Amino acid sequence: MTRKLTLAALAVCGLLAQTQDRPVRAVTDPGVITTRQAITPAGVSSIFQGRVYGAAWDPSGSRVWVLLANSVLSLDWRKNAVLARLPQDGTPGNQAIAAAAGRVFVGNSSRQTGAQLVRVEGDAASVVASSLGKYNPGAISLARDGALAVMPLVWENKVVAIDTATGAVKAAVPVGVAPWGAAVNAAGTVAFVSNLGGRLAKPGEVAASPKQKTDEMIPVDARGIASTGTVMRVDLEAGQVTHTINTGLHPVGMALDEKRNRLYVANGNSDTVTVVDTGRNAVAATIDLQVFAVRAKGVAPTALALSADGSRLYASCGGINAVAVIDTAKAAVLGLIPTGWYPNHVAVSPEGTHLAVTSLLGAGSGWREEPSRRYVHANRGAVHIVPIPGEAQLASYTTAVAENNRMRLPGTGSPAIREAARANAKPVAIPARSGEPSLIQHVVYIIKENRTYDQVLGDLPQGNGDPSLVMFGRNVTPNQHAIAERFVLLDNTYATGGNSGDGHQWATQAAETGYCLWPGYQGRSYPFDGSDPMAYASGGFIWDYALAAGKTVRVYGEYAGRMDEPPASERLALLERWKKGEDFSSLWKIRAPLEPLNKILAAHFPAYTNAIPDVARAQIFLKDLADYEKNNNLPNLTILQLPSDHTFGTRPGVSTPSAMVADNDLATGQIVSALSKSKFWPAMAIFIVEDDAQNGVDHVDGHRMPAFVASPYARRGHVDSTFYSHQSVLKTIELILGLPTMSIFDLIANDMRASFTDTPDLAPFQVLDAQYDLFEVTPQVSALRGRARDAAIASERMNWSVPDAVPTERLNRIVWGAVRGWSTPYPRTKRAVFSPLAVNTEDDDR
Repeated sequence: MTRKLTLAALAVCGLLAQTQDRPVRAVTDPGVITTRQAITPAGVSSIFQGRVYGAAWDPSGSRVWVLLANSVLSLDWRKNAVLARLPQDGTPGNQAIAAAAGRVFVGNSSRQTGAQLVRVEGDAASVVASSLGKYNPGAISLARDGALAVMPLVWENKVVAIDTATGAVKAAVPVGVAPWGAAVNAAGTVAFVSNLGGRLAKPGEVAASPKQKTDEMIPVDARGIASTGTVMRVDLEAGQVTHTINTGLHPVGMALDEKRNRLYVANGNSDTVTVVDTGRNAVAATIDLQVFAVRAKGVAPTALALSADGSRLYASCGGINAVAVIDTAKAAVLGLIPTGWYPNHVAVSPEGTHLAVTSLLGAGSGWREEPSRRYVHANRGAVHIVPIPGEAQLASYTTAVAENNRMRLPGTGSPAIREAARANAKPVAIPARSGEPSLIQHVVYIIKENRTYDQVLGDLPQGNGDPSLVMFGRNVTPNQHAIAERFVLLDNTYATGGNSGDGHQWATQAAETGYCLWPGYQGRSYPFDGSDPMAYASGGFIWDYALAAGKTVRVYGEYAGRMDEPPASERLALLERWKKGEDFSSLWKIRAPLEPLNKILAAHFPAYTNAIPDVARAQIFLKDLADYEKNNNLPNLTILQLPSDHTFGTRPGVSTPSAMVADNDLATGQIVSALSKSKFWPAMAIFIVEDDAQNGVDHVDGHRMPAFVASPYARRGHVDSTFYSHQSVLKTIELILGLPTMSIFDLIANDMRASFTDTPDLAPFQVLDAQYDLFEVTPQVSALRGRARDAAIASERMNWSVPDAVPTERLNRIVWGAVRGWSTPYPRTKRAVFSPLAVNTEDDDR
């Protein structure tokens, strides 16, 4: 059974074919980099189908071991040839690979036995120790030429020391919250462990916990974001922590220079490296990784490696797609080396002449065998082998990184990317600089769930669509089609995240953390709903900035946590009650786990669940709108979640996918129509996005989403093919409301001024009646046959309480069959194994 599961997962990843051929040096169909950064990696690249989690050098320096989902490969990097492929029964932890004395050790998590340590020696792999913990382990550190392995257990808040000859656990020591990295001394007597979540809260401190570990109360700041990070010194012989050292936020990768009593710690959510004096067990210095002329959060260091003489430290920086080269004596950055998308691991070759850098997302989403069928999880991670550059080459690389990030370097004389507001600026729809006056005073921001552009708008001939991929065309989404045609058709707009666990961060923070991307939250939360203080970027949320600027804000449903899940069958009853005109405004009472949000949360508006129709949500909001009109107090920023387009698949006796998308469309149309007829319309802009686009295929890129703008100042009948993303929407809102940018990603994003004009057209939008039956249900299993019956049974078994608890690829095929017909072939795609909620990586069984 284990062998079958492993091969099935490998087939999903596309790795079998790549062991017979070669990984590619470059792609002819580069994926869209949704952060608007350019990718020009240094050195030579080997690009794989799937995510790449780390690499370790062979002693010869001619081979690199590469950690992929469910497989470890031996790569001859000069020939770009796979010499060996060793399947792994489990999904890897990020960076969970280390090598010593010709042996490679990998940490992963098996469905059967949980966290385990695996040894790769020669061309064979064997499990050293298993049943160590419940979920993926953290980074591994080796002592005594690999005789001892030290590995954090992220969920258990422990670190274990394992005798690699016998598999015996020599020490198991409780540490801080979410231990991520480890560094052990040569003798194997002392280890340092980085705690991504920092420490537990002290009595009286403001604190919060992840959704599924309510006893894990950690300190948070005034925005509800985790506020500590720590490193602990562990005496492995005594089995206890001897010292706790405060670091920046999200300490992850580490590098130990035992000879010089120095430990270096990458702080992923602070954009710094903490330097610890291990003789005093105290912070000696902090290295700032903000190297551009304009400071902007999001550098996101992930891993560290030291030169043999300790003079150079190499820090992979996931946010800026680069490796920072650091002079350890001066504690200063010397320059930057360009990499692929989101470098997550770096290792120095045995002879000290090359770096092996892995990039988790590499070349962007795509599949070389079917480039016209793009899926968001079809990642193409990479390994880059880079000769360590001299001074002149490093200077050239540094310039390239700045250009790739659309930033400038200090002293280059380039125009400033962030300019001060001008006192004499005249009001326009979208100001050129934040703080200048806007003709728009009210922003309504609607966030929906999981559709691609082609699924919804691919039938519009004026846009860049593929009609063969349309699933919810004009007959299902008449209002979204009308909004796109009446105002602006956005056919080049992207959801930056890949799932709800990070998509909502991008949609509200213009950033995400490695904790969400890797992911690190397994067993703690699924942080689409504000339920995990470790999940959020240190820059804060869009509402934090609006409130700080004196703006009024109201949030409907977004980050509102989870309510008691109503039965799916209740959806039809609620639709009937809505049809009869029942008032829903006092039916639900919500409290957000992100405590500060409750001050601006509409507590009577439902949190995420597909069991409540979106037309019921719209009715609640429209009643509030009437009050806003009466009291003349519509907030400056209103954020509203409409999630029904996620669907229930073909769950028997429940609304069909098309009926749910039609419900979502009608609610959207009702809200836009009512707002356009309100007294606030002359000074309003409405933005509508998906949180991610993972529930479908798109011919341009799997991240492309249907997005909309409605405003008196929106252009009419206009097609805007400017490159936009979640960050573009947020940047435009920031410019309208006079807010600063939150990260490097909204700083460098295109704003959406090309969709606007300064001459208003006050004509309202008229909602269109639903053309599809909102009450259509999937028949009971007994009435179905063949694939429709199988799909209904599978849908019935799925967990719908969380957006992505269901197996995404399976759901996508079910919805395709239900909408397009069970005999219509599903578009060919490949995907990376991605299982945010479980260690099980066989998608159909999740």
